[in-house]
This record gives sequence, structure tokens and C-alpha cells, in this order.
Amino acid sequence: MSNSQNDNSEQKQGYHTRNESRLGIDNLHCCKGRVADITGSGMRMIVAPSDLPEIGDVQSYTFSDSTDVLTISGTVKWVRKPTAFTRRGEVGIEFTKLEPEIRDSIIRLAVQGKINDSIKSDIHVIYPNLYAALEINHHASHDEIQAAYRKHAKQWHPDVSKAMNATQRFEEIQQAYSVLGDETKRAQYDARFFTKDQQAA
Repeated sequence: MSNSQNDNSEQKQGYHTRNESRLGIDNLHCCKGRVADITGSGMRMIVAPSDLPEIGDVQSYTFSDSTDVLTISGTVKWVRKPTAFTRRGEVGIEFTKLEPEIRDSIIRLAVQGKINDSIKSDIHVIYPNLYAALEINHHASHDEIQAAYRKHAKQWHPDVSKAMNATQRFEEIQQAYSVLGDETKRAQYDARFFTKDQQAA
């Protein structure tokens, strides 16, 4: 089915269509599932039935290449549940308004398989948002961080979760807590990646 046919089908079913040309891709994954197609403003993902979100959910999506990591947020605009003929569900995501360089990075990753343009950029790592990994805000208390870590670690432990991305998600949670659970490391992280107003009190 062509992209225009897909768009018409989604429009008839009440799904939100995109204003940009979609990039169909075969081997791009993020922390929530496999990306079927993507633009600078959103994406369509293939996910396991157990991982289907609710329409309106705001989630973080982490992408990586061999050296860099990129985390962006988006809103679930539509959900298509599995049918008798499909084993996976589909989810339509609208990204939170992205800065131009982040849009460039996500398109570059889809087309070239790398996040950064090593020729034009001196930035070698787009650091992941560790707070987003634990689904807490920048002002969370130490107790809230511990509670979020326990909740997500239990949910995403590979021995418990059957999701395809369980191991990757569990590692992200461990990484986030190793920094945010230590007051000194958290302060250093905040000072480097967030403005003074965003940092924990």
C-alpha cells in the first residue's frame, strides 16, 4: 500500500496524518519498539500488544547509534491494536516540538544510521535525559527517584517483561539511577545538562 493510501486510510479512521514525507526504514529501533516510518515531527512504531500505550500518553523515546544517544519526547496520537492477521500493534507518535538540530539528527539517523554529523559538529554525544528515563521531573526528591527506580526496574526486568526492548529499557533505568540516585553525580549531571531553573532544589 502506498503512503498516500495509508494516509487516506488513517484519515478515514480518525487517525492524525502528518504534513511531511515519511521515511520508510527497515532497521531503526527505539526504547519503545521498532520504527516503521519517521519524519521530523513524528513516527509510526510497531510494538508488542503488551506494550500498547494509551492515546494522549506522553513518553520519552531513546535512539542510539554506535556512539551517540538521543532522547526525545512525544505524544501518542493514535493506537492500532493487533488483529487476527497481525501479531503487533501500531502507534502514531507526534514529537514534542524539536529544535532544528534535533530534527536534523533524527532524520540523519533514519537515513544514514548516525545521529551526529562528524564533519560539521563538535558534539559527540547527545546525552540522554535521565529524568525522562525514570519518568520523573527535574525537581524530584531522592525518595521519589528511589520509588520510580524500583517501579520501573521491576516492570522492565528481562526476567519479568516479555517486551522486545526489555533489556535495553532496563539498562537505561539502571544508568539513570546510577547517576540520579547519587547526590554528587546528580548535581554534576544537572549542572552540565540543565539550566539553573531546571535543576533540583
